[in-house]
Amino acid sequence: MGETATLAEFVESTTLDEVDADAVSHAKTAIRDYVGVALFGSHHEVGDHVYDYLDAYGGSGSATVFQREPKSPPAAALANGAFGHAVDYDDTFESIVIHPTSPVFAAALAAADDVDASGEELLTGYVVGCEVAYRVGHSTYPEHYQNGWHSTGTAGSFGAAAAAASVLGLDAETIRRAFGVVASSSSSLKKNFGTMTKPLHAGHAGQMGVRAALLAREGFTADPDIFEGDIGYNTVMTIDGAYDPEEITDGLSEEWAVLDVGFKPYPSGVITHAAMDAMRNLVDEHDLTPENVDEVVVTLEDAASEMLHHENPSNELEAKFSIEFCLGAILREGDAGIHEFTDEYVSEEATKAAIGKVSRAFEEDLFGDDFAGYGAIVRVTTTDGEELREEIRHAPGSPNNPVSDERLEAKFAECTETRLSAEEADALADAIDDLERVDVDELRRYLAPTAVGSAD
Repeated sequence: MGETATLAEFVESTTLDEVDADAVSHAKTAIRDYVGVALFGSHHEVGDHVYDYLDAYGGSGSATVFQREPKSPPAAALANGAFGHAVDYDDTFESIVIHPTSPVFAAALAAADDVDASGEELLTGYVVGCEVAYRVGHSTYPEHYQNGWHSTGTAGSFGAAAAAASVLGLDAETIRRAFGVVASSSSSLKKNFGTMTKPLHAGHAGQMGVRAALLAREGFTADPDIFEGDIGYNTVMTIDGAYDPEEITDGLSEEWAVLDVGFKPYPSGVITHAAMDAMRNLVDEHDLTPENVDEVVVTLEDAASEMLHHENPSNELEAKFSIEFCLGAILREGDAGIHEFTDEYVSEEATKAAIGKVSRAFEEDLFGDDFAGYGAIVRVTTTDGEELREEIRHAPGSPNNPVSDERLEAKFAECTETRLSAEEADALADAIDDLERVDVDELRRYLAPTAVGSAD
């Protein structure tokens, strides 16, 4: 059996009973993390623009749009996927550069609204979708990513299609056609990092995944073996014969990809996070301030250079891909969250002064063959001439360097406080924690714009 058929059979047949308990638990944590970030993103500038577009041109429907009026399932997936990635605070796989939950859960929820699925079916669809995004991504990694593609929008679209197909209850033959449809809609370029189009990638992947599943359900045709052959998707999307089909097929249902999901402690590109935590540790341990620091030098893996476009950012979106801003903000505040990543904060003279103290360096194979860990070395020279050094090999929040439950809970509270009351946020978290046993309406009541604490 070829890889397309194998993956489709997996999507059709997988039930929540087959998923390890620790993977189910981790999936719920990922969903809670995404929901908090997406609630905040729903009224961020990116969220406003996406919803205004849908309000004008997206038509009506009954699928949930976070803190907005409902739309059709594909439109809802576009909105909720973009909301989740609006401030670059959503999760990532540790071993590959993909933000899985924004496109995958957005698609699963839109499909659940279409067929009034149960919480268990929604959770299953999410886990299955993560698996497919992970495997398609790894089958082309790193060449696909290095060649300029943003895998959240490319591999993520297959995860979204799988999640929607699982929730809709499609059979394997139909799922193969859904994969064929979504393959011709899979796109996203890293060139757009630092702009509003980057979060649109996650929404686009969610929307295309739902669209593909719905078209396939209606009998729409596509090549049923889209991954295979000389002009198959993964060969076309890589270079020099780098596609490895065994990454798709080997070990399905043995090790769950959702366990590779890590959670961001900062709303910026994940490549900045190890350096930010290193800086945070030094600031805390040595009472550093912009006044007593002469210079900060951060060393990153050479491959990170293509993502960090903005040495002197002019706005929030550019700041997310500016290692100088990220460390400058930590130096000023001791931390950096959604309140620091704003256009206003980026433009302050004190911020610019802190940025000016930071310089970057890149080194090939900084930690050996460990780029996926997004490690960094931060060196600080104080005004007294003291030399300080902190090294972190894996991004905080990744499975190899997890952040505390308390830090994740604080992040959820930070993101939801402008949209929900504290009581509503707690009830929403409880509903997610009990997702396989509750009706999806338990989530929708807090995601809709009628929640008691929400405000425009």
